[in-house]
Amino acid sequence: MKEKAIIFRYRKGNSILHRIPALIKLFVLIALAINIMFLPLYAVCAGIILLVIPALLCGFSVREQFTDIKPALFYAFFLYLISVFTRLFSTGFTVVSSGDLMKILHPNYEYGLYVLRLVLVMQLSALLFRTTTSIEIKEAICGVEIFIRTALRTLPFAKNISLAAKFGTSAALMINFIPALFELWEKLNRAYRARGGAGGLKQFRVLLVALIALSFHYAEKKSRALMARELV
Repeated sequence: MKEKAIIFRYRKGNSILHRIPALIKLFVLIALAINIMFLPLYAVCAGIILLVIPALLCGFSVREQFTDIKPALFYAFFLYLISVFTRLFSTGFTVVSSGDLMKILHPNYEYGLYVLRLVLVMQLSALLFRTTTSIEIKEAICGVEIFIRTALRTLPFAKNISLAAKFGTSAALMINFIPALFELWEKLNRAYRARGGAGGLKQFRVLLVALIALSFHYAEKKSRALMARELV
């Protein structure tokens, strides 16, 4: 039985992206994500197409790549529904002609560009999480903080500063919580379907409540583990 693709799940491999240090990938992702928000349409479309190639070279199937951008597509659909409702509300929910209806239902250029930019950012994020373990991400962020703290200790007024990377640990937990959240959702979805639960809106409502509860439980366990090790 083929394993179901889970969003942002790490895949063991020996590709070039797997071998690049996590810190470099993090800095590149942040820099590119900021610049993507200012790219024109043609550059965004070219980026989306080009990023498929390194993903395939890393061994990620087209199905896995599509799975990684699903959250962006769901979010885009949600924004579209809100925009349609807003336009209907502005007209008093009165549509005079089919032309008016088309204006209400037709998404504008800015919306389409924003969605494509979001898809491109999701593709980049997927390359990071699928080629980098949570431990590598944590060590990279904590390494930066320890380097900064060590440099600060050379100053006369900061000789007693701690070298514990507490901020880096918290930041790494926050970043690594993203793929963990998607994995929790997939586990809940499998359990729900195995019990013959009804689909549609009811499934989303039930799973969302369970996801929130499990997320708090997961965060609490992580917090207790870190406190026991005096890392926070």
